Amino acid sequence: MQKVPQITLKILSIFVIGIYSLSLLYYPVYSGEVEDLEKQIEETNQQIAEKKSMLSQIEKKIAEISGSNYSLSQKINMINSEISTLEKNIKKTEDEIATKTKEIEDKQNELGRKKTLLDEISSDLYMQSRYRMSSFFFSADGWNNMMENLFVKRNTISILKDEIEKVSGEFSSLADAKAGLDNQKKDLDGQKEDLDKSYDLLAAEKAKLQKELNAQVASKSSISSQVSKLTSQMSNLQKALLYARQGGTSIDPNLVPAGGDDLGSLSSFNSKAASGSFNVFSIGAYTHRNGMSQWGAKARAEAGQSYTQILNAYYPGKTLTTGKVKINGVNEDIMTKITVDGYGKISFEDTYLMGIKEMPESWPMEVLKAQAIAARTYAVRYTNNGDKSICTTESCQVFSTPIKTGAWKQAVEATRGVILTDSSKNPVSTQFAAVHGGWTNGVGWDLFNTSGVKDFTNTWDNKSGVSWVYRSWYRNDYAQSSSVNSASCYRYPWLSGEEMADIVNAASLLTDLGESGVTTDSRIYPIHDKCHSDGNPYSFSEMRSKSSSKFTKVILAQTYRSSGNTTYIRFVNADGRDITISGSYFKLAYNLRAPGYLRIPQSSFVHIDIQKKL
Repeated sequence: MQKVPQITLKILSIFVIGIYSLSLLYYPVYSGEVEDLEKQIEETNQQIAEKKSMLSQIEKKIAEISGSNYSLSQKINMINSEISTLEKNIKKTEDEIATKTKEIEDKQNELGRKKTLLDEISSDLYMQSRYRMSSFFFSADGWNNMMENLFVKRNTISILKDEIEKVSGEFSSLADAKAGLDNQKKDLDGQKEDLDKSYDLLAAEKAKLQKELNAQVASKSSISSQVSKLTSQMSNLQKALLYARQGGTSIDPNLVPAGGDDLGSLSSFNSKAASGSFNVFSIGAYTHRNGMSQWGAKARAEAGQSYTQILNAYYPGKTLTTGKVKINGVNEDIMTKITVDGYGKISFEDTYLMGIKEMPESWPMEVLKAQAIAARTYAVRYTNNGDKSICTTESCQVFSTPIKTGAWKQAVEATRGVILTDSSKNPVSTQFAAVHGGWTNGVGWDLFNTSGVKDFTNTWDNKSGVSWVYRSWYRNDYAQSSSVNSASCYRYPWLSGEEMADIVNAASLLTDLGESGVTTDSRIYPIHDKCHSDGNPYSFSEMRSKSSSKFTKVILAQTYRSSGNTTYIRFVNADGRDITISGSYFKLAYNLRAPGYLRIPQSSFVHIDIQKKL
């Protein structure tokens, strides 16, 4: 199986990477999906605006009601105070009327007694003056007595008249006062009745407003909830739109395989790196992204898919053909013998295919069957159905002895003679790799939820749990040991802000120089460390002076993607300046300049994510 070998000579790997640089600058976006999402966002924005307008009106109404309610309370308190004052005034008036009434009654009684006395004295005086005249004329004593008596009685009458007139006058004033007080009391009673009615009306209005206020508050709660849901929906739509525009690889660290204790994993970076550190994670490792992703196929089989479903997913439009193949326009039987480097000519089905070591036998039978057909087809096409030999390494597909006798043998036998062809029976390319990073050339996103958002975390590769699908590569071999040793150049796989700034400056310089910068400026390689001690690399300050970016410390990195490729990365310096570097030039600079053995292993594409430890 043809895989991308690890190149030990650094400058050769750089040259291979550089071949693809310009072609990776921009990638197509799914315009239909973006337009649909933008339409949904516009509609959701409109709904949010409408709901917020309703919410604003409700809040305004609540404010008015609350203000009116407070005013009513004040008014009611004032009215209660006024009623209390009026009640006191009415009580005072009633007391005054009672006092005046008692005075009038006493005067009336006194006037009656005096009138009676006046009548008696006047009557007696009249009788004396008429019937006692003889005593008046014939008796001196009688005269004197009569004159004295007459004088007294006349004075008494005069006094009584004066008192009667006075009492009568007072009686008239008291009666008028009593009538006035009665009228005042009636007026006060009327006012009190009106105030009582006003109080009742205001209390009823208060209750009505309180009811309306409660209804508006409930409505506000409902509308606020709707706005919250729409806002959340908007956030998801915007995120989906961002995914669509970027090709869908916005990374949620919680959905990335942990990778055990490997320092190249995101979980280790988050737990062990210093704050402010950066790490470059490759989405998909040493892969050409053609054909079947073995870990993705495993996840599909574990989900219940058959080998035919798996093959259709990774080799769409191809046909399963048994026993026959067309080579150079001629129909032939599939070879029974194959020439293998180091082994000579051996049985194709019973020896060669039984010795393929591309997949663990512990994996599900359906994915083993898919692998057996892919391996058989690859060998037929590679050797032109037996016309030439095939190598035994991963540059072709791995073969060794002893041959297998377990589940892999069952898979080979169950699919004996079956290959994949085009409609004309020609053998097709059935390349495969351990993991693609969720994107397959000619297919697109390898999603386990086709109705979901197109992003890396929604792919079969990620679902499989393989740590290689998203990791930082910092070793010069495939060792997965967690120890920091010579294979990792005695360093951790993350960069400080200053080290990242140096990579940005190198990428800026290469962007200005173009691809020729790889050969015209031979000092763009790592500063001397335990793994690099030869030559004359640029120092940080020299690289900064040579570049147009002149960064000193990166504080932010934003990665933008489209259709499974990193199109560009925006970096922000400590002083607030920013620069945008294409994904291909950043990869070129990273693989040239990064310390230790830090690498982006992808050969014909760049699909990365940059994380910062907060």
